[in-house]
Amino acid sequence: MKPANLVIIAATALAAVAGATGCGKAATEDHSVHAIVTSAATAAPLHTANASKQAPAPVVDDVDCGPVTDAGGGTRTVIAVGTAAGRVGCTEAINVATTYATTVSNTDTQTIEGWQCGAQPDPATPSSCTKDGLIIGLRAS
Repeated sequence: MKPANLVIIAATALAAVAGATGCGKAATEDHSVHAIVTSAATAAPLHTANASKQAPAPVVDDVDCGPVTDAGGGTRTVIAVGTAAGRVGCTEAINVATTYATTVSNTDTQTIEGWQCGAQPDPATPSSCTKDGLIIGLRAS
């Protein structure tokens, strides 16, 4: 059976069921205005071609939130990295980055206020913190 025939049959059956059940309306209401699909040209296809297409979320720009001083006295630039999930605010980024950069630890990773912070192999941004798709970058200055 051709797809167009299936559309007509499905639409007609749907219209018949809707008419027989009153479309969920009270029995006292007038149902004479119900539309009945009679051609493939007016029937909606039964595939996803007409489904709304979701575009990927736009990535927002990075923001330079300013410097913090690390435990060794060095300066790091805190970057609120723009991602598809959004961008962390600078106040939170500075607070998390300051705690991470000034805490002396025997491991490469730390959890700070729910943020997973750690070293990374990128020489431009040797440390970062992530949470819920958001990223705080600590760049070498």
